[in-house]
Formats: sequence, C-alpha cells, structure tokens
Amino acid sequence: MSRKARDMTRLAALMEARFMAEQSELRARLAVEARVKASLDGLDEARAQAMTDAADPASFSPALARATGAWLRWTDGRKAALNGDLARAHVATAAARKGLSRSFGQMQASQKLSENK
Repeated sequence: MSRKARDMTRLAALMEARFMAEQSELRARLAVEARVKASLDGLDEARAQAMTDAADPASFSPALARATGAWLRWTDGRKAALNGDLARAHVATAAARKGLSRSFGQMQASQKLSENK
C-alpha cells in the first residue's frame, strides 16, 4: 500500500471517529433539551393542580391563599429561568446539528478519497 493510500485510509478512519463523536454530542444536547422540556411540563402540571386546589372552596384558608400566591410567583420565576435554559439548549442543539452535518460531509469525502486512491 502506498503512502498516499495509507494516509487516505487513516484520514477516512479519523473522519469517521469525528462523525461518531459529533453524533454523541448531538445525543447529549438532545437529552439536555428533553430534560428541560420535562421540567417545564412538570412545573405547568403542578401549577395547574395548585390552581385547582386553590379554587376549591371547601379547603380555602387565608394562609393557604398566601402560600399558594407565593408559590405561584416562585413558579413564574422558575419557568422564566427554565425557558432561558431551553433557549440555550436549542442553540446548543442547532450548533451540534451543524457540526454533525459538517463532519458527515467530511467523512463522506474522505471515504471517497480513500476509495479512489
């Protein structure tokens, strides 16, 4: 095997490894995004349940109303923070997709070069 052919084979292997690493990065970014979405969904469900509970006249008390109000204000702040986290996760996912696309193209090109030695 000539030196050029050996180099092209090594390059193809390197590009494949890079592609696999980019795939792993994208999977990790998607998992983070899913966790943040799940947290937002859980917060929305808890908020809806708290509103339902607070609207029940049988269990109304001034202390419960104050506590529910404070908790709802906290959920508003937490939701804003989670939405910021989700926006950052979307940006990171988009960057990972772009990197994956680029590494896929490089892998394909290096494989063609190694086949055409």
